[in-house]
Amino acid sequence: MAHGIADTDPTKTEHVDPPEVLEKKLDQLADWIKNAKHFIVFTGAGISTSTGIPDFRSGMNTILPTGPGVWELRDHPGAKRSPKARVTSSTKAIPSVTHMALVELARRNLLHFVVSQNIDGLHLRSGLPSTLLAELHGNSNLETCKKCHTKYLRDFRTRSAAKVHDHVTDRKCTKCGSSLYDSIINFGENLPEYELETSFAHAERADVCLALGSSLRVTPAADIPERVARHGGKLIIGNLQSTPLTRLATENVHALCDDLMRGLMAKLDIPIPEWELHRRIRIKIENETISVTGLDLSQDISYSLFSGIRIFVRQGTVAKYDSKAIQREDPIVHKIRITDRNDRMDVYIELNWQGHYNEPKYTVKLPLSNSTKELHLFYNPKTGHWREE
Repeated sequence: MAHGIADTDPTKTEHVDPPEVLEKKLDQLADWIKNAKHFIVFTGAGISTSTGIPDFRSGMNTILPTGPGVWELRDHPGAKRSPKARVTSSTKAIPSVTHMALVELARRNLLHFVVSQNIDGLHLRSGLPSTLLAELHGNSNLETCKKCHTKYLRDFRTRSAAKVHDHVTDRKCTKCGSSLYDSIINFGENLPEYELETSFAHAERADVCLALGSSLRVTPAADIPERVARHGGKLIIGNLQSTPLTRLATENVHALCDDLMRGLMAKLDIPIPEWELHRRIRIKIENETISVTGLDLSQDISYSLFSGIRIFVRQGTVAKYDSKAIQREDPIVHKIRITDRNDRMDVYIELNWQGHYNEPKYTVKLPLSNSTKELHLFYNPKTGHWREE
């Protein structure tokens, strides 16, 4: 809490349902979800505050662990975030209970689509399939080519421009050579057409929509949950503050997003999975050329995962080749030169990561023969170990 400043704006007043009231609301919500034909979720910054990413509008006296919203501090010159506030960068944040609950609901086919206003990239990092997600305001880890429309995911923030409406990055499209652009949507800019149209299409089909952690004050994004309510679907809003859609909603649940989702999943008798960092990698060996490509979990979208790699070739214990460090963007393509190559040789590919979660390097061993292998690696930040599936 920032000291010495009182919240006078009633839209910033936070409400918390008493336990018995919350229980009753969650019983009803669980029943609606179990019987829904098309259930969608609309998410705002409030689902990420428990991860250490501040929201925008929360008042000076908020109960959130991250403290006042970014815009709230901006509007109070001299105010500072409390030293006790827990804040981290979006690249280091660990997906929340809410993120992981949504992943599990989608895995069980109870949740059919997620529409998000968030740019922090945590929905994708949580393991939610990109095919079930529309990020209306962009993704800080995504850049695109406007000429051929190729998408590139990066394990770092793509935005580098200083001017608000300048989105050119310092990288080029590997397919056509054109400049790449970050995907962030700032005020006054049009939302991505495909994502917006897809979101409204799901809103038209939805008979239940749960809006989580959003003030529902930014349009046209906020028009999506409103569309559900207007055509007769059930709109449930989970937010600490009132919203412009409070009266239109079928139910308003006043609770922290993680508390709401923990309670809801308990009512549904569905455990919330623990988060692991999931990486998908494709390795192709063709004659003397080795390519290593990081990919989105659901689509063949290039994902720059590595700070660098190193390639070794051995026959038994005898070293035959060492590429030394290779530092390039995905895909990494490297040509090895071995004069006495034979089928008894193995290639070792040492993967070095960006290290946001202190991931140790991982080494893949493959026969030195023409092949394509796809790996799914899982890293648990609590144990500090990788596992392969």
